[in-house]
Amino acid sequence: MKLFNLDSGLMRSLSKFTDCICLSLMYFVSCIPIITIGAASTALYYTAHKVLRHDRGYLFRDYLSAFRNNFKQVTPVWVAAGIIGGVAAADFYISSFYAKTVTYFSALSVIAFMGMAIWFAWVSYLFPYMARFENTRRQSMKNAILMAIAHLPMTFLLLVMTVIILFVVFFAPFLLFVFPAVYAWLQSYILERVFRKYMTEEDRAKEEERYKEDLC
Repeated sequence: MKLFNLDSGLMRSLSKFTDCICLSLMYFVSCIPIITIGAASTALYYTAHKVLRHDRGYLFRDYLSAFRNNFKQVTPVWVAAGIIGGVAAADFYISSFYAKTVTYFSALSVIAFMGMAIWFAWVSYLFPYMARFENTRRQSMKNAILMAIAHLPMTFLLLVMTVIILFVVFFAPFLLFVFPAVYAWLQSYILERVFRKYMTEEDRAKEEERYKEDLC
């Protein structure tokens, strides 16, 4: 039956769904040491963009290769970003706790929440940026926040998409097993529109060359 043909829409959809589960599981496993979350997030975006979105390369090989190649570069950045995020989260927790009895802390909790949102927007650009561009750690961190500010509509869309996905997962927890891959996949549609504006013709030519090599 054509329905069960390998090239049918049903089989392609099932294949993508399976890839999302496998990629998400690899991500969860590689995040277990906590210190590896940065490298795992970079590898997740790279693989989702290349394999899930463009059907290039191989899921396991490309994820492991991206994780290994970016580990040394990304890990110190993740440690710094993690500390900043931890401080922002602690500020929000403390201010929210005391806001129940002291009105002054209500305003602080709002500011702390905004700080967490800014941090999340920055990180949402940071690791995908490091997956797509070669740069120093400091410059990568700087460029990520500048992009988030310069492209506020895209940043807002990214935050809205995150809230919607988290809302769906909250009511359907079993979808957590595909959440990381699906999130990175959808994220690439937003971020690549931004990244393409900063890619030189040489960068684009190299990318096309890599895609041709994957087809061989």
